[in-house]
Amino acid sequence: MTLFAPETQVRPVEPPRALQYLLPLGVGIAATGIVSWVGPVGPLWGILVGLVTFGVFFWADVTKHWIDAVVLVVAGILGLSFFDWVLAARTGPVNFKLALVAAIGWLIYGAATGFVIYRNRPGYRPSIIGFQALAWGGGATLALFTATAMGVLAPLNARQISNGEIQALTIGLFVVTGLAAAGIGLGANLSFATRLPSLFAGGLVLVLTVMAYNEIQFSTAAIATQMTRIGEIVDDFWPPVWKWPKSLGQPATFNILRPFIETFQIAIVGAVTGNLLALPLAFYASRMTAPSNLAYRFAKGFLNVVRTIPDLVWGILFATAVGFGNPFAGALAMIMFSLAIMAKLLSETVDAIDIGPLEAGRAAGARHSQVIQYAAFPQVRPNYVAYALYIFELNIRASVVIGFVGAGGIGRLLNERRNFFQWDQVMAIVIVIFVSVLLIEWLSIWARRKLV
Repeated sequence: MTLFAPETQVRPVEPPRALQYLLPLGVGIAATGIVSWVGPVGPLWGILVGLVTFGVFFWADVTKHWIDAVVLVVAGILGLSFFDWVLAARTGPVNFKLALVAAIGWLIYGAATGFVIYRNRPGYRPSIIGFQALAWGGGATLALFTATAMGVLAPLNARQISNGEIQALTIGLFVVTGLAAAGIGLGANLSFATRLPSLFAGGLVLVLTVMAYNEIQFSTAAIATQMTRIGEIVDDFWPPVWKWPKSLGQPATFNILRPFIETFQIAIVGAVTGNLLALPLAFYASRMTAPSNLAYRFAKGFLNVVRTIPDLVWGILFATAVGFGNPFAGALAMIMFSLAIMAKLLSETVDAIDIGPLEAGRAAGARHSQVIQYAAFPQVRPNYVAYALYIFELNIRASVVIGFVGAGGIGRLLNERRNFFQWDQVMAIVIVIFVSVLLIEWLSIWARRKLV
């Protein structure tokens, strides 16, 4: 007989994983789309959507109480009946304004799902209810606003709209609306219930991808049918021609070398100057090293503006200012391009440095510039070197692109040969660019390993 009971080994509870909830989420979205075939009958639609949502919650161990089922069904009846009523009472085409009004019905239903999550998951604030409502309502709004592009609503021209014509509502419209609302809404529900943000992100990305697929009229069938033209294209591009006359009556010469050297020079000037200018800006754009809140906001605002403008637009602006075909325009564009990337990457690196040396320097009476020079910069120097080499690689590629808008370099020559439909000469230029970029990338990787 033992005096003490043996210790029982308690296994730690395995944390929830997103994969185990993907099946309930997928089934819930599909089931919502299926029951949306009865969409024109609002009350019945609301009952079925409410039961589907409760089934998902039951499966995912969010709730198994009958009161929550009643809440979801009643909210579904009210919300989806309102949605049907708004669409049935329309006097014009389904536009963004009408979509917002109709989506109020899904907001009501989303609020009910948020209430169920709030009731069964202690620790959340009541604001979770509003977020869940916006998720369901936002999905419905997106579906209605893109319904014409997705082919579930007939498009109307200006004359038809002026004549007061309206689109006929199809079953497809209700199915798409149900799928979009559930894709984002159920994802948000399970994300908050399990504290796994990836579920909401997955549902949102799925809905946006499907809508974008239809908006741009992406067609895998068209890709498959056009693949047969590859042989025709190869005949035009191959074999490459390496020499051609600059103008009529002149002998054929190798015309690629000089523009390529020009591109290389543009990349060097842009990378060196841009990286140097970005160094102080990066420290001003970090809260760890900014001398004041005003300086921090100014640096952040300036970098946001610079990053917003693409390198191609910078090339157009500077080519217009200093002259088309001038490599100086390309160098200026690459300076702005390099500055934007380096300042962004380096400022985020500065945000993660050890604050101890900075505090020690300030406590010793060092000036702000000395703190940055001796306490902050040494911590990010390896990253700065690696980023600088990486940006030089990017500049080689970007210099080719900006040449298309008259900013100099080999891109200008490439665009010129393309305009004359000299595809064999274009292939020669592309091969030179490809080999050069590959060699520079290898050299850059080798240099980073040696220097960092």
